[in-house]
Amino acid sequence: MIRNRTTVKPGLFLQPHVVANLSGTLIEEIVEGSGITASEFAVSSWVNVRGASTPGELSRELGLSPTTVSAMVDRRVRKKQLRRARHPEDGRSYVLEPTAKGRSTQAAIGKRFAKKLQAVRGNLAEGDAEEILEAMRRFEDALRKTLAE
Repeated sequence: MIRNRTTVKPGLFLQPHVVANLSGTLIEEIVEGSGITASEFAVSSWVNVRGASTPGELSRELGLSPTTVSAMVDRRVRKKQLRRARHPEDGRSYVLEPTAKGRSTQAAIGKRFAKKLQAVRGNLAEGDAEEILEAMRRFEDALRKTLAE
């Protein structure tokens, strides 16, 4: 028997890996020519949605190592997309905020992002997107609990 995608289904770890690769490729297409990477777009998106964030918060929330976040933040600051501001409650720390240039870049990418998101949703049955997101959130919670053990 020849094994192919119709006879062999990825499991609980491989399926998310496949989805991450495919969604990463799609986001790389979206950010192409913007001067930022797909990962930098994720960090900027989080800061734009959540507001001022510390590097530690970004690391925890996005599931990235502190050194990865630090390198991304440094690149985004050099590109004048993010700025470091004194933490309002802890003067020894800082928060990251989008700059005007960062908000402009995010808005431009956001238009392309919205079109691709609409296309993906168009390829799903009604209600699937919310169901998939809920299942992914439960899986994320299970992974975080497992890693904490």
